[in-house]
Amino acid sequence: MPNRILVPVDLSDAENTEKVIAGAVRQWNTMKDPELILMTVVPEMIAGLDWRYAIRGETGGSEEWDVKKALQVTVDHLNEVASDLIPDGVSFRTIARHGKVYEEVLEVAEDMKVDQIVIGAHRPRSADFLLGANAARIVRHATCSVTVIRD
Repeated sequence: MPNRILVPVDLSDAENTEKVIAGAVRQWNTMKDPELILMTVVPEMIAGLDWRYAIRGETGGSEEWDVKKALQVTVDHLNEVASDLIPDGVSFRTIARHGKVYEEVLEVAEDMKVDQIVIGAHRPRSADFLLGANAARIVRHATCSVTVIRD
């Protein structure tokens, strides 16, 4: 049975993503029969917001936001990032989900019966006690070990 490591990353934060993946690869190297699973979450769009206007400033009516297309573009980008950052010989797979970050990470961790989550802590507010809101929720509610990679 493989040792599964779930690695949620924020693709909008390249520096943190690089550090988190490097930390996960270090963990991968210490395990017998490891499986590395990289994950990112496409956030929910606000209802009624025309995504073309919000992203590119276009006008001309509303267009439905295609979640499946957004997930495919995201997983393609995650695969590119992973192939650049993960050394040869380290096997991995990628997942993109849509929704609230902490909920999706915890759901994937539970569904895939992961042994460990490796996550980055960034952009904390004082109310979060030096850990970002999503990372803090994941640490509190995960049913497996969680390694936090700090800046």
